[in-house]
Amino acid sequence: MLSWLLGLVAGTAAAAALYGPHLPTGGYRRALVALRAVAVALIVALLLDAPLGARVAPRPLTALDVSASWGQGGAGRFAEAVTRARRAAGDVVLFGDSLRVGPPPSVPSDAQTHVGPAVDRASALGRPLRVITDGQLADPEALASLPAGSTVEVLPAPLAVDVAVQSLDLPPSAAPGDTIDLRALVVSAGTAVPAVTMAARLADGTVLATAPLGALAPWSEREWRARVRVPERRGALVVQVAATAAGDAQARNDTVTTVLDLRGGPSAVFVSTAPDEDARYALALMRGALAFGVKGYLRVAPGQWREDGTLSRVDEGAVREALARAPLAVLHGDTSLFGTPRAIGRGALALVPAPDADAGEYFTETAGASPLAPALAGVPWDSLPPVLVGPAPVGTNWTALGARRARRFDERTVVAGYDAPRRVAVLPVRGLWRWQFRGGRSADAFAALWGGVFDWLAEGGVEERAVLVSSPWVREGDPITWRRGATADSAVVVRLRRDGARGETVDTLRYSDAAGVATSPPLPAGIWRASVQGGDVAFAVNASSEWLPRRPIVSRGAVPGVGAAGARPSVRDQWWWFALALALLCAEWWMRRRIGLR
Repeated sequence: MLSWLLGLVAGTAAAAALYGPHLPTGGYRRALVALRAVAVALIVALLLDAPLGARVAPRPLTALDVSASWGQGGAGRFAEAVTRARRAAGDVVLFGDSLRVGPPPSVPSDAQTHVGPAVDRASALGRPLRVITDGQLADPEALASLPAGSTVEVLPAPLAVDVAVQSLDLPPSAAPGDTIDLRALVVSAGTAVPAVTMAARLADGTVLATAPLGALAPWSEREWRARVRVPERRGALVVQVAATAAGDAQARNDTVTTVLDLRGGPSAVFVSTAPDEDARYALALMRGALAFGVKGYLRVAPGQWREDGTLSRVDEGAVREALARAPLAVLHGDTSLFGTPRAIGRGALALVPAPDADAGEYFTETAGASPLAPALAGVPWDSLPPVLVGPAPVGTNWTALGARRARRFDERTVVAGYDAPRRVAVLPVRGLWRWQFRGGRSADAFAALWGGVFDWLAEGGVEERAVLVSSPWVREGDPITWRRGATADSAVVVRLRRDGARGETVDTLRYSDAAGVATSPPLPAGIWRASVQGGDVAFAVNASSEWLPRRPIVSRGAVPGVGAAGARPSVRDQWWWFALALALLCAEWWMRRRIGLR
């Protein structure tokens, strides 16, 4: 009311100052005074945005979930949700993978369900929010910030038999003839599944492995493991892992497709001319540390080679060829068997020459500054078993770990290396297996040492392609993550095309961080091939995670409390108040002209 009082005072003062006692008396004078007073009072009210009444409660904002997870229960649930949203008194917004305004779609298709933006918008406007969803939200914690007076309406899917493959773990690359491990996580919906059968096959129907998984309880999960042999082929191999069960209500979540990159040879090679416990433990850790195929070759007698795992005979020429072609190789034992060690191949190399049996025992000391320092930090070197250490390597430019005899004399190098023109690590040591065998913190030290070496070597492996995908399979709605390959450019052009589709998509990846990781927008489901400098990269985009059976994590409820009071209506909200002020001033001017005033 203060703004109206100020306007009344200003109008009265303006009329009194302009129309003094010298003007004619009577009704004409009183009309001029009234017009001036009312016009000035209204102008001041407009300047101060004077209220016209009491505050009114804000209308609620309705947020409708338009994610693809509605499809798990048929079209009827989403039709009911749309009907409820249209009956709402307030505005309606749509949420899923984004927040937007528009008519509800006939078929919900958003690949993600994020309610957080809708909650933030309602809070910013000071309005209660009415959420209509199927209960499967990616960020249910956002509902804790709902304004007072908000409600959540859940239309859960009816319970049905549904089994799905949620995730798949398979090496992104391998060599033809390799045997690789496959792991798939299978989940069920709210109804027990009597029997599940798993199968891994190629896109052309070739079966790689199949096995019964048994029954699944409601809302449960189970892991399926299998060892499969990689076919003798070249290029990108499309692998599908599927779960089948009688009466399965949803087929879109039964299969996960990935791409296995066959580069014509193993991605890493471990060659031992004198197999021992050191070679055994190091090879096992190498397979666990690297995310690609590892091939092991063991010389059991002069001229006789066996393949690790199967113990099948291997020709020495094949071992030599594998060493030459591998982007990462480890040569253990007699490192000069195939000639000058550093002339073997052109990929990253680890040399583990065996010291003499009478080399003496050495105790490791604190690690020095080197590329392996982050991996070796915090290792209790003074509590580890002693090892045998040979003479120091020649030509290295950094030392990662040293050792002393009897902790006092005769210092020697345990791990050293150099970076250019390629990465080479040298470990003239034997007896590291004692660390792994003891277990506990000693085993952790073994894993830190060898894991650091393998990770550092893998970063310097030979790769001709400019970029690579971080994962050979993703889901709809997830961005595609790329890691740097054979280029140091900060921007890389990628041409994407989907199998069976016409045309291509051109995207520019920009690497702005030291980690060498870039992302591109999500893509529709299918097998995608990216043309980059140095070759092609293939990956699979699977159906959205919205199709996976998930227990509803949100229930129907209301936020207690009274919603925030809305804004009062004011004179600026209606245009005709401006027109009235202008009309009053015009009327006063016309009456002044009639009596000769300007």
